[in-house]
Amino acid sequence: MIKKNYKISFCVVSMNRLYQLKETLPQNIKDNEAYDELEFIILDYNSQDGTEEWVKHNFQQYLDSGKITYFKTIEPDHWNPSHSKNLAFKLSKGDIICNIWADYFTGYGFAEYVNDMFTKDNNIVLTPIDFHRTKQNYNLPGDVLGKVCVKRTDFLKINGFDEKMNKHGFEDYDFVNRLEMIDVKRVLIEEHIYLRYIPHEDDKRYSLPLDNLQGLYLNYITPSSTEVLLLYKDHRFQKGVLIDNIANPSDDYHYAYQINRSYFEYSLKDFKWETGEWKLSGKGISLLYERNIDENYYEKEPESKNFIRNKDFTCFYHIKNKELIENILVFEHYYYTRSIMDRNLANKTITANSDDYGSGIVFKNFRMSEPIIV
Repeated sequence: MIKKNYKISFCVVSMNRLYQLKETLPQNIKDNEAYDELEFIILDYNSQDGTEEWVKHNFQQYLDSGKITYFKTIEPDHWNPSHSKNLAFKLSKGDIICNIWADYFTGYGFAEYVNDMFTKDNNIVLTPIDFHRTKQNYNLPGDVLGKVCVKRTDFLKINGFDEKMNKHGFEDYDFVNRLEMIDVKRVLIEEHIYLRYIPHEDDKRYSLPLDNLQGLYLNYITPSSTEVLLLYKDHRFQKGVLIDNIANPSDDYHYAYQINRSYFEYSLKDFKWETGEWKLSGKGISLLYERNIDENYYEKEPESKNFIRNKDFTCFYHIKNKELIENILVFEHYYYTRSIMDRNLANKTITANSDDYGSGIVFKNFRMSEPIIV
């Protein structure tokens, strides 16, 4: 086999992650300095933490040589993982493009490893996501699942990461799933040296709408199913039945001893939230559903009883436990992107975006008077 030296791009997107870049970027450059055909694309996603000044004052020799190319966009006002990766990937020049989050260490010789893997078989995507559960005891933390390496041509074939997934979670799962639809083979990154990262709290990944939450109410239906009612201060509501897939077989003795094969621990009945607006009315709380402007009335009980009930006397208990509230909101956060992934799988959606994906205005290597339109 004739070894080929692919041009490889490590794409590092950062939005206010300078405290992590200070640890990872110098180490990642050092760990891959033996591989000449490597570029680092740094996309500063409108950071406000001094990232621009730090890169300018510490990496000039790499900027001059082309080992590092720094881009900044001042357009985004919030974090969007799919759009940011699409933009960084389109700005890169490599035959092989790798997403390296700001909190990721590549590991020593990762570029050489990537080159070797694509030399053996160039019809692959490298990922730690074992979606089909092919490996036993391969339970990796969610922090590492965003490391993915793909051929530029394959990235372009599927129009990148799905930009409907405009918040953290499952965009990497979906990206690799759609690559498999065009017969690109999933190859797992199994070497732990390539899966190191800086641990950080969940509030650095996403923010929960705790300040906007008016109240959380639960109706316990069975040991494995609970009806959830979320009321927000802006008078939106979400209502759905949360299914515990681990406990679900226990509800029917015919299935109680079967192996649970659900990929996710929790899901929603009918795969969706009911949504609409709520308001206080003479009868208590009125829910106006989006689907048919239907109204459901909940008779408001005295606050000391800590529950509300509907006309059928179904009780919804007012939950005040902070940990339980946060767990429900975390599920809601991830279910949004997860449901898009599920729909793409069910519909066999290959190209998830229109042709203007990864678009934006960027400035290269601190030249703020020379905007580049992508």
